[in-house]
This record gives sequence, C-alpha cells and structure tokens, in this order.
Amino acid sequence: MFVAQGLCLRHLYAQMKAHTILPLASLMLVSAAFARPALAAPPASCAVISHGGTHVTDQNVSFDTTSIRTPDGSTSLTIKQMTYTTTASGSTADSVQDQADAASLLLVSALTGRHNPACSAWLNKQGQSIASGLKAGNTYSIVWNKAAVTHASAHVGIGSASLKLAGDTAAHNAAATLGMTGLTFQNIPNQDLLPTAAHAAFSLPASEIPALMAAVGGKAEQAPAVHVTISNFDAQRDTVHLKGNGTATLTGNVNATSASGHLEVVNIETLIEKVRAANQMKLAAGMVLARLVSHAQNGASVWDATWSSGVLTVNGFPLPLK
Repeated sequence: MFVAQGLCLRHLYAQMKAHTILPLASLMLVSAAFARPALAAPPASCAVISHGGTHVTDQNVSFDTTSIRTPDGSTSLTIKQMTYTTTASGSTADSVQDQADAASLLLVSALTGRHNPACSAWLNKQGQSIASGLKAGNTYSIVWNKAAVTHASAHVGIGSASLKLAGDTAAHNAAATLGMTGLTFQNIPNQDLLPTAAHAAFSLPASEIPALMAAVGGKAEQAPAVHVTISNFDAQRDTVHLKGNGTATLTGNVNATSASGHLEVVNIETLIEKVRAANQMKLAAGMVLARLVSHAQNGASVWDATWSSGVLTVNGFPLPLK
C-alpha cells in the first residue's frame, strides 16, 4: 500500500494484486522500523542479510552495499547505498545496524506483499521498543539509493527512497514523511499504470505501530486497525498527477482497509487511455463515471472520496472496482 489517496492510486492506477502493487499503508510502517535500539537481528528463518563497506557509530550507520533475501531465495532486496541516522541517546553501533535492517526488511514486504510468519515476533518486539522511543520524542531518518526488489521474475527498481520519523512527547503520535523517486517496473501486470514517483506526509499513533509492523512483515491477515492521518499525498507518472489528503484505518490486509478524503487527478483523460490500453475495461468504465461526477478545479478533476469493502465512492457515487 492505502489511505484515501493511496487507495485511489492503487485502484485508479491498476487493480494490482497484493504482490505487485506499492501498498502505501505498508510503506508507512517502514518508517517506524528505525525508532529505537533493536532487540536482536532477525532469525535465519525470517531473512538472510549481508552488508559491505559498513561505516557505523552509535547514532549513524551507512552501508556501501546491502543484500536481503528470503530463506528460500525467491525474494530479494539489493541496495547500493543506505544511510540511517538517529538522534536517540543510548543507541549502540549494533542497535543502529539492526534498526536499518528492520526498515529494509519491511521495505521488501511493502513492495512485494510477501509476508513471512517467522518475522512476526521479531518485528513485534522491535515495535514495542519503537513505540517507547517515539513517545520520548526521538527523530530518525533513513535513505536508500539505487535499490532493487526482485520476486521471481518481477522486478521493482528504486532510484531513491527516503523516510523521516519524529516522535511526540505530548500526543504520543509519530509524524512521518516518505518519498520515492525513479520507480521502474519489470514483469509486473499493468506496470505502465504504476507511478514513477510518490511522496506522502502522515501521522499515526505510536502505540498502534508494533502489531502492524508484525503484520506487514509477517502475517498480513491478522493485522489490527491503525488510524492514519494524511496531510499530503502525491504520485505521478508521465503527465498524470494524483494528489490529496485524508484519513484511513489501515491494516496489513488491503481488503480490511477503509479511507476517506480529498482527491485530485491532473490529466485524467490520459490515465483512462492507459487503463484501456492495459485492457482494464471495468476499471476504465469506473474512471469514466468518476470523471463525470468530478468537479473541475485549477485544471484537475476533483472528488471527495471514500474507500470501503472494495468500493470507491466519489462525490456520493459508488464505483465498484473489484
């Protein structure tokens, strides 16, 4: 994953399967993975991780190369350069490396939709420590440069991805920003409909992070509800530009996700043409209806949208996209 705009992106850009889309809801949780000293490296049954050119201090770590793969070798993440930084006191060289590895492990799950139950307990323990760190007001950031995720013959390339997370000692919320650029796709259904760049700013309660982290990396069907507020979201491919804001109840299972918010699409005609070219005729018909009920504003098609139980409702008109 999505939140209101992420959900619309998911279904306006393609009706992709869980293992081929970029679930924004899951990617949000990646940002939580680097918020306190980690408790231990992941078990071998969860993932195999290696690094080259490691430069590490108590509050910063950078890797010239990183490789993460599932035990069966079917899914992997390679990163040419990764940098992780925290302002939290009490961190150690080992703990910051574990935090960076945890974030990267969740990135793999977010991009592929692959969930390994052997990772759940480890990620849940990480999340408990993360929640404490966020409530103490710590801030964290991670940057991945020139990364690639592969599952079987499917391939997702990432030019650059960055995440920043800040805790709040009063409200105990986590404020985050996410950015991804240079996205490329190979051997993925409807890949020409997916965005090449996406950015989001959002917040969520720190206390809700641990169980959702475990679900994203482990058992997606057992995820609890997490309440997210999106202050800004935008995604772009060629001349098609989607943006908006809203609120959502997120889980590791897209079918159990609901959202509402404000949505804008620039150049919707081109998007409809791309959907038709991908032979997604039902989706194209739904988008034509959406265009008819949209409001025009500054050259964009505008809606107040909700997503629930597989139905996207725009300006009061339900558009089933399953």
